[in-house]
Amino acid sequence: MNPTKLSEFGLRAGAVLLVVGLLASACGGSDEPSATTAPPSEESAGEATTTEPAESDQAAGEPAEATAAEPAESDQAAAEDDGFPLTFTSCGEEFTIDSAPERVLVMETAVPSLLFAAGAIDRVVARIEDFAPEYYTSEEMAVLDAIPALQAETTSTGGAEVSMESIIDYEPDIVIGYDTETITHDALADVGIQLYVMPPFCDNPPTPSFESIVDEVRFYGELFGTAEVANASADALEDAVASAADAPVVEGKTSAALYVSSDGSAVYAYSSLGMVHPLMEALGMDNVFGELSERVPEVSIEEIIDRNPEILVLLYSDLDVTPEEISALVTDLPGAGSITAVAEGAVYPLLFNFAEPPSPIVVKGLSVLSDQIAE
Repeated sequence: MNPTKLSEFGLRAGAVLLVVGLLASACGGSDEPSATTAPPSEESAGEATTTEPAESDQAAGEPAEATAAEPAESDQAAAEDDGFPLTFTSCGEEFTIDSAPERVLVMETAVPSLLFAAGAIDRVVARIEDFAPEYYTSEEMAVLDAIPALQAETTSTGGAEVSMESIIDYEPDIVIGYDTETITHDALADVGIQLYVMPPFCDNPPTPSFESIVDEVRFYGELFGTAEVANASADALEDAVASAADAPVVEGKTSAALYVSSDGSAVYAYSSLGMVHPLMEALGMDNVFGELSERVPEVSIEEIIDRNPEILVLLYSDLDVTPEEISALVTDLPGAGSITAVAEGAVYPLLFNFAEPPSPIVVKGLSVLSDQIAE
């Protein structure tokens, strides 16, 4: 996610290294992924329809009727076995697609982690947001850097906004990420493009969990017809989460996950409705703000002092600010020294996508945060 998109995502309604290696290898695909291609022109689109198979069949002496009938039967049998048409739900609306998408436009930082896991990263033809290298391996970043980037403008809520024309230029079958004022289901449907809004960005998002991450990877396998790769990645993710939970780095310590604005003017606390909550639980922590009814409400330093967590996890997204500077935004607040976590030096800055939204990056976040605490 665009790091500064907290108000749009965070405030609306509301061994792991093995997994990373598996996800990186899952993106194998072709040597030259379609992500590196330029937008198809009308001429090249027209050339996509060819009669070469029919001509070669006739050259071999096959009657035209026989060659037409046999592929039709074969195609029909394949269609019955490939899982399409596929009906799925996005933000409460039901959609049906006739075949696996071949051209994907990506809108959100965490989406590539799902596509790598599903073995479908080679379908990406364009991206809207940049990707922080901390979240991906060098091999994965090489793939992502080769994907053409659309010119986008930052919205008032910190998200990215692009023109419909620039999206249409790349002729995607599907756009994956979130909706905006102009990028909507209806607007894209009018030009023959499917929009899939990631569940956490819906108006009524489901309660996040590691199970939801695994389910989303499996769904991408169905969506792109790559179930074998996706299911293997999902199994590995499950094993990694279970491994972390079986040997928690801390046991029963109270904690709070906070998001601090880059200027320190506001502090927000995550309830059980944020993905960071199950992440902390898996590592043995007890979220002192877990019972709050809002996903990530603004809180005062007095409230944090009163709940006195033993561990502070500080989510941040500004890559121009150091972890030490992020820590100081909280530890330098009046009275913060009386918080047990501050007094004992148990304050751990964590890049935002290692905890939010639910994606394979959060599974990697388990090891990142665990390593910080263990140091």
